[in-house]
Amino acid sequence: MKIRLSSRRLFAMGFMILIVTNIVVLSGVASNRAGTPETRITITERELQLPYRVHEENSGLTLRLVWRALGQNEGYNNYNNWRSPVWFSTEKLEELGFNIDNYLSSKDDSSFYKQPIPKEVFIVLENNGESYREAVKRAEIALDKEKDLFKLNSGDKRLRDNFERAEKRLKRERITASRLFAIDAGLEPQKLREKYHDRTRFIITKGLVKPRYNYNKKRKEVFGYITKLSVASIHVPLKHRKIFDAILVQDKSKRNEFRPPRYEVAMAYGSRFEPWIVSVQHRGDKSD
Repeated sequence: MKIRLSSRRLFAMGFMILIVTNIVVLSGVASNRAGTPETRITITERELQLPYRVHEENSGLTLRLVWRALGQNEGYNNYNNWRSPVWFSTEKLEELGFNIDNYLSSKDDSSFYKQPIPKEVFIVLENNGESYREAVKRAEIALDKEKDLFKLNSGDKRLRDNFERAEKRLKRERITASRLFAIDAGLEPQKLREKYHDRTRFIITKGLVKPRYNYNKKRKEVFGYITKLSVASIHVPLKHRKIFDAILVQDKSKRNEFRPPRYEVAMAYGSRFEPWIVSVQHRGDKSD
C-alpha cells in the first residue's frame, strides 16, 4: 500500500531538511574557527584568484586557490605533470597507506591500469619558497636554451615561436604565476607541523591523492598524483566584497595577462584545516 504525502507535508519535510543541513554546516564553521588558527598566511591575487565569470543573478562570490608543484620533468615546470610532484615517490605513497606491491608484482596488466580510489591526506603548501624559486630557475634555463637555438637560425619561424613562448613563460613566472606549491604530504598533521613550523608560510590542508602508473617494456613505474585539494574555493564575506567588485568591473573592460597582483588576502586555517578570509587589502602599485 502506497502512502501519499500531501504537498504541505512534503514542503515541511523539505524545510526541516534545509534547517538541519544549515545547522550542521554552521556548526562545522564555528568548530573550525574556534581557538587559535592553525595557519595564518597572507597571499595575493597570484594564489587566490577571482572567477573567470561572475553570474549577475548570483550574489555570492568565491575565490579559487591556485597551487602548483614541481613535476617529474627536470626541465621547465611542465603543466601536464604538475599534479605529480617530484617528491611524490613510491615510498611516499606507501607512507600514506597505499599497497603498491600489489600493482608492481601483478602479472596481470589489467590490474595495473585499474584506477585506485583516491585517499584524503594532509598536504603541505609552501608560499613563495624554494619550489617557486626553482620554477623560476627552470623557466630561465628554458629561455636561455630557446634563445641560443633561435640565434643559430633566426629565420626559422618555429624557433622564433618557441623563443617567444619561453619569454612569456618566464614573465608569467615572475609576475602572475602562483607561488603556492605542494611540497609534502602525510597522515598526521602534527608531525607535518613539527617539520614545517612556520605558520605564516606553510599551509597544512586536506587533499585527495592516489597512485598513477607508467608502463614500459622494462618495468612498471608508480608515482603519486594529487587529485585535488578538499577545499579549494573560498567564500568572500559581504564586508570584503568592495575591493573585488571594483576589480570585476575593471576586468569587464580590459584584461591584462601580465598584470601584477591587485590585492592581498590575509587567510586563516582552523582546527578542521579549512580556510576563511580574515582581511583584504588593495595593493595599489605595490610590487612583489
